[in-house]
Amino acid sequence: MKDLRWDRLTVLIVDDNRFIRELLTSVLKTLGVGKVIADVDGAAAIDRLKLSLEDPVSAGIGTVDLIISDWVMPQVDGKLFLRWIRTGPNVPDRFVPIVMISGAADREVVEDARDGGVTEFLAKPFASKTIADRLLMLVNTPRHYVLAAGYFGPDRRRTTVPVAEERRVTMREDIQFIRGPSSEKTLREDVRAIHFDLDDRLREKLGPDARKIPVAFDPVLIQAAEKRIQALVGDYGDWMERYLIAATEAQQTLQTGKGDPDQAIAKINEVAHELRGQGGIFDYPLITDVGKSLYKATKPTGHPPTKDRIKLIGAHIDTIRTVFKNKIVGDGGEVGTALLKEISEAVKRYQ
Repeated sequence: MKDLRWDRLTVLIVDDNRFIRELLTSVLKTLGVGKVIADVDGAAAIDRLKLSLEDPVSAGIGTVDLIISDWVMPQVDGKLFLRWIRTGPNVPDRFVPIVMISGAADREVVEDARDGGVTEFLAKPFASKTIADRLLMLVNTPRHYVLAAGYFGPDRRRTTVPVAEERRVTMREDIQFIRGPSSEKTLREDVRAIHFDLDDRLREKLGPDARKIPVAFDPVLIQAAEKRIQALVGDYGDWMERYLIAATEAQQTLQTGKGDPDQAIAKINEVAHELRGQGGIFDYPLITDVGKSLYKATKPTGHPPTKDRIKLIGAHIDTIRTVFKNKIVGDGGEVGTALLKEISEAVKRYQ
């Protein structure tokens, strides 16, 4: 469907990691998205969106068709940003689709994002095809919006297929149906929920050819986007060096006892979060796996770090350094298996 007008779309990216912002921008542009704007965190994005109501030129953005936001960010994180979009004051469009991305794609995070009104969730690491698939889901399977007690956002039920036992508390006669993006934010006394039936704005923006179902990307575009990701491998090497330096300095603080141990562990946890989300994108799944384990090992405990915990953290950092320095890509074969086994044994030994 070469006549689809993806170039009419405007996407706002919100992520504190410059490397990920650049990666997402590159992929979206390659897929044909016309305008991509990026902000460093939720606070900056809120300021930009508020300004867009008064001065779109100064804001550098008018109507936003899609927001892609990270979940873990300083100051205003993805959760707070999502809450502002869906329920806050001076929001340009509370119905805008939001795709949340995160390396911390644990069940509780995904459920938290869902209950906050997210449209789709994209776990790191990701590939160009998974990004394209999320865009297509927004176009091909749009959901109406729901206002209920304690919730506003896309309908959290993705299917209307009957189930063996009806678990829905709200019946049709208890629902108020509103056509269009109404500003209504309160429920009448006689209803339990409001369903907003919206026009399919994304499909309309893509032009008349988008009325053919389903909308799809040319596989050549997805391949080109994947090549753009691989072209950033060299840049990722630079980022890895920075991550390792930051983690090593924090590790030394723990080993020498000179400095704040809580800050050191928090820094390593931050690095681990980035590694678990990025390694697999560039064919370093071992770094993703070890990063996940290191992330768990550096979660706050409220207690001073023990010698065993410091050894466990060091074992993770040493393994990550080995994988990167020796460019152990893919599963690493026997070497990769041995490294993961060592980490697993270290977890059992020192936890």
